[in-house]
Amino acid sequence: MRTQRKHYKVPNGEVQLAVSESGQGQTLLFFNGGGATQVSWKRMIRELGGQYRLVTFDFRNHGKTTTSHDTSLDSFLTDAETIMDKVALDRPILVGWSLGADLAVWYAASHPGRVAGLFLIDGAVPVNLVTDPEDTRRRLNTPAMRIGPLLLYLVGMGYRLSPDAYATLTIELNRRREQLLSAYSQLDCPVELVLATKSAGEKEERAERNNARWHAGGEQLANQYPALSLSWLDNTHLLPFNEPTRLAHALDEFAHRIRARDQVV
Repeated sequence: MRTQRKHYKVPNGEVQLAVSESGQGQTLLFFNGGGATQVSWKRMIRELGGQYRLVTFDFRNHGKTTTSHDTSLDSFLTDAETIMDKVALDRPILVGWSLGADLAVWYAASHPGRVAGLFLIDGAVPVNLVTDPEDTRRRLNTPAMRIGPLLLYLVGMGYRLSPDAYATLTIELNRRREQLLSAYSQLDCPVELVLATKSAGEKEERAERNNARWHAGGEQLANQYPALSLSWLDNTHLLPFNEPTRLAHALDEFAHRIRARDQVV
């Protein structure tokens, strides 16, 4: 049975980052997706079979972390850096989903020797899916986007980003993905990438087009960096919710491979 989780706050300037952790052993540090919170990992963490120190946290303007007017991609990266400096301890395995996968790659690329491995879930693919920024702003500026975060608080998944701020973050994230190939070239740790075949959804021509581009970007990445392990799951972008058991087993195996590799070295 897992030990009880403890909860505390870590300051990053004006922001108080909400952190939860439990267990002992190799640290697995989870980076959430945009618009998601620590709750995203509950089912996957329950399925993990190894002995780990499990650390989750909420980025700024998400979950139990406090808010900031600065919601740029770089500000989210400072949240990740703060957790790495003050919580992660020595060489964790970073588990990132969506936005969190990108942040994990950017962090590891600029901090050689600091990360034991990257387990990336449906993110960090070198392709810009935002072809028309203004259309993206229009699609995200809907009543559902304004009301949805409030409803998500009922299940512990609330976030405090306006539709415009969310759109700006989405556009910036996709623009930065055009530079990801250079970031991957700087990595000095094992990488396992699990991508969804229906990441953009299953309906409409736009979803089909973006799914095809996502697939092409993933394959380009795998071809350019053959040491990277890439697998595809026939599912949507919500892999931590839809495939927690398969992801947990894959993460367990990844952690075992890293442990065996480090013992040999």
